[in-house]
Amino acid sequence: MQITRHAAERFLQRVFSFASYNKEQIRNAIHLLERDLYNLQLREKRRVVLPSFPNFYGVFVENTLVTVIPKRLNASL
Repeated sequence: MQITRHAAERFLQRVFSFASYNKEQIRNAIHLLERDLYNLQLREKRRVVLPSFPNFYGVFVENTLVTVIPKRLNASL
C-alpha cells in the first residue's frame, strides 16, 4: 500500500487542522498513516474508515491512499 503526498497533506489539514506544514511533518504523517493502515485489507472498497481516526475516511485507488475526508455527521439531515 502506498500513501500519496496529497493524502498526507489532507490528513494534516483535516485531522490536525494544520494551516501550514513542512516536509518533515508530511513525512511523519506518511509514516503514521503507513503504520495505521499496515494490516488493512481493502477487498474492493474505495472508502475505508481510518483505524486510529474513526471520524475520517481514507479514499483508495488501486491500493494507494489518495486523500483523507471527514465523515459526515448526521448525514440523514
